[in-house]
Amino acid sequence: MISRNLLALSIASALLSMPAVAADNPGSHQHGHAEMQLAFSADQVEILLLSPAGNILGFEHHPRTPEQHQAIESVIGWLGETPLVNTPESTCTATATQVQHEVAGGHDDDERGHDDHEEHEHGHDHDEPDYDNGAQHADITVTQTLSCPGLDQSASLTTPLTTRFPGIEDLDIAWAGPNGQGAARLAHGENSFSLGR
Repeated sequence: MISRNLLALSIASALLSMPAVAADNPGSHQHGHAEMQLAFSADQVEILLLSPAGNILGFEHHPRTPEQHQAIESVIGWLGETPLVNTPESTCTATATQVQHEVAGGHDDDERGHDDHEEHEHGHDHDEPDYDNGAQHADITVTQTLSCPGLDQSASLTTPLTTRFPGIEDLDIAWAGPNGQGAARLAHGENSFSLGR
């Protein structure tokens, strides 16, 4: 019999290797769509979130304005501190977070923060999300470890993603753990899903 810790580690390893597979799959980048995978073990949750940058930032290129620089810093800070899932009683806390984002022409890795990079600003201002008119696509990948006391007693979880980011029209969630596996799809504004316990 496999121990719970070994099972969770195996699931987390499989989930964390997914970005390489997604990067090789050109069909995986769909504006408005994001995916989140969860691995449970006791009161710990390992999370992998994959989303086009446009869903979260509203653009997929190097920031061109002070507002776009601020948007990236704000989002990276929020993702670093906010549990991407939580129990109905809000018992989860983020113990580790890594945010990776690519923008057209570059790549940044962030761990609980954003490294400042000097870039040439062009001063473009757009009211609609700017996806670089079909040029390169950019994605955001977040890995997060949560400590959630009482998790094994929760029949449902919540996520702030579908209300915080209006660009996420639907969020596919898949999970696995000692009690089985499951999946759900949340539309924009929906924030709760049942674990089927």
